[in-house]
Amino acid sequence: MWQSASDPVSVDDLLYIRDNTATHQVYYDIFEPFLSQFKQLAMNTSRKPSYYTGGSLIPALQHPGDEGLSVEWLVPDIQGNGSTATVQLPDREGMILLDVGLQKPAAGDPVPIVRTPDGHALMLESCLQQLATHPRRWGIHVHIAEPTALRPSLATLATLSALGHLSTPVWVGATVSHGSFMVPGYVTGRELLTAVAEVFPHVTVAPGWPEEVLGSGYTEQLLTDMLELCQGLWQPVSFQLQAGPLGQSPAGVVARLLEASPRATVTVEHSPGRGLYASVRAALLAARAVKKTRVYYRLPQSYRQDLLADVGTH
Repeated sequence: MWQSASDPVSVDDLLYIRDNTATHQVYYDIFEPFLSQFKQLAMNTSRKPSYYTGGSLIPALQHPGDEGLSVEWLVPDIQGNGSTATVQLPDREGMILLDVGLQKPAAGDPVPIVRTPDGHALMLESCLQQLATHPRRWGIHVHIAEPTALRPSLATLATLSALGHLSTPVWVGATVSHGSFMVPGYVTGRELLTAVAEVFPHVTVAPGWPEEVLGSGYTEQLLTDMLELCQGLWQPVSFQLQAGPLGQSPAGVVARLLEASPRATVTVEHSPGRGLYASVRAALLAARAVKKTRVYYRLPQSYRQDLLADVGTH
């Protein structure tokens, strides 16, 4: 990159470019004193990088060439409720999964709320602000658990991004209803994409299929309709697959989804309530074999450890 005499470049601009590109492929022809200031800050190992919210998990959480299994999905522990609630995180880096619904306060408009399995809740805005001050590196996976929470959640993301409080990769996903997987009670696929485009487009879109249609696995029509829905998106897409139904599906499901775009990824999820690790082991290993760097795993920690152990022998 080079700078002309009239370029209004700042050191923050240069740092942002460096954080979001392959450092070994970018050279800087920059005037002093900006160049020296930039070098000093860029080499400061205690500086927290600033990443594009709509960017890849590389290099924020995944080193180039590393497989997706290196990225862990984490569920925050919320202590307390209401305005005094705090977010507790494990001493690890990864994607923070936030299940978001909507809550109607005593006065004012409904607000998006992060809910945890143990019943605690915290406003999405407060949760994200607390995460922004944490020294470790995170990605944010906002899962829309209630259709009415979609646009308010995106508006919250847009506001925090404009204020400079959101400098990490952000995924916005939901179980969607569309075409052959039209199921009442879920956000429609078109509304997910329209809301993202209109309110806060700088995200990775993470759509999934309703569990009600997966009795026979991921059929040809289910794949065709999802790919048609996402065709032409300029945002990255990470298709959300359930490991159990994936194991019942014809071969080639993961490969076909990844072919949708060079930036497309797949996230395979599973929870203890859907079966033991042994019941989905073959499906997880088969997904990994397709493209290690573009397949992620949203698994409980114990299941992820089992998969890591299996990978060591395969």
